[in-house]
Amino acid sequence: MPVPAANARVRYDTVFVDDHLLVVAKPRGRVTLPGRGHERDSLLNGVFAEYGAVLARLGARRDYGLLHRLDRATSGLVAFGLTVEAYDHLRDAFATRRVDKTYLTIVRRHPPRAAGVARMRLRQVRRGELLVSVPDSRGVEAITHWQTLARGRGHSLLACRIETGRLHQIRAHLAALGCAVAGDSVYGARDAPDTRASVARAADRTLALHAWRLRLPHPGRRERVSVEADPPPHLREAARTWGMDLARAVRSFREKS
Repeated sequence: MPVPAANARVRYDTVFVDDHLLVVAKPRGRVTLPGRGHERDSLLNGVFAEYGAVLARLGARRDYGLLHRLDRATSGLVAFGLTVEAYDHLRDAFATRRVDKTYLTIVRRHPPRAAGVARMRLRQVRRGELLVSVPDSRGVEAITHWQTLARGRGHSLLACRIETGRLHQIRAHLAALGCAVAGDSVYGARDAPDTRASVARAADRTLALHAWRLRLPHPGRRERVSVEADPPPHLREAARTWGMDLARAVRSFREKS
């Protein structure tokens, strides 16, 4: 990947930053990395406007500091290492599952149990215009823990902690459990997944999935750091629509976890 072009018009929120680590909150509908059709409007382009001089030194080999990515339709936390040492330390932590990644989501209907673990292998396949994940015994290991935080009118608010980071993992797992993410027109379709590009673009505007919390070993201190991104307005509004108090549910969950 060539050095990303800096673009100060790409907006994001800085949630945590020090000499080693940067964590930002990506809005829903924004791609994480530059690519075809998004050469200048990705999250990384925006981050380069402020931190480009630091991240460029890490180079393409280390993805210019980017430690992981989010689907375009998902909002929330994205982490960067700001030095070679910090990046290598944190990449190892992600690879060895020492980073806790917790998402908040609103789903249609209710899960089969109040809490549980989905251990469905997922296989990436290209269907139509999209690359999607489907449950398949030939796929790679994928593990999603879910916990119900609130129940509303035909919908539930869940916290999902993922041990693995597969393409569309939470969306594919929850759809397979019969409680697709609200606003997911790809995995929530009757004949899921619906792989038309127009359907994926619609999900960019409506998906109720937010990368809420990261807990990770700090690369410069012998302690774990916990970083949270406040639920965005679209998630709060969706919770109100279906009769759930998101702030209260999240506060209770935080106190217990």
